[in-house]
Amino acid sequence: MAILDQQYTDAFAHVSQKTFVTSHAAFGYLANRYGIKQLPIAGLSPDAEPSPKEMAKIKTFVKANKINIIYFEALTSPKLAETLATETGAKTVELSPLEGLSEEQQASDLDYIKVMENNLTALQKSIK
Repeated sequence: MAILDQQYTDAFAHVSQKTFVTSHAAFGYLANRYGIKQLPIAGLSPDAEPSPKEMAKIKTFVKANKINIIYFEALTSPKLAETLATETGAKTVELSPLEGLSEEQQASDLDYIKVMENNLTALQKSIK
């Protein structure tokens, strides 16, 4: 775990673009720990829908900051992320909040460390 923690620390130590956009606020602890910022489309509930005004504000932020990836969580609908990505020219990428692994993931021996390494690789695509 210490190695994984150091990988995250090193990856985000000297980045200038620190904000990543997610479909809902599932990564606050991770963001706080490594000095990056999560901008959720919806709040803590993955089923919550943002108001049109909130969605417009996030869309403006994404365009102004040239954010090219909108993250969605495994095991939830990617609809909000896909909508924002379509409207801004970004693409969607999955992050795992570790709430559960699919049967396919379990069968491939995916564990906490591997999931967090995958999340790090995904986040490094937009946090630079």
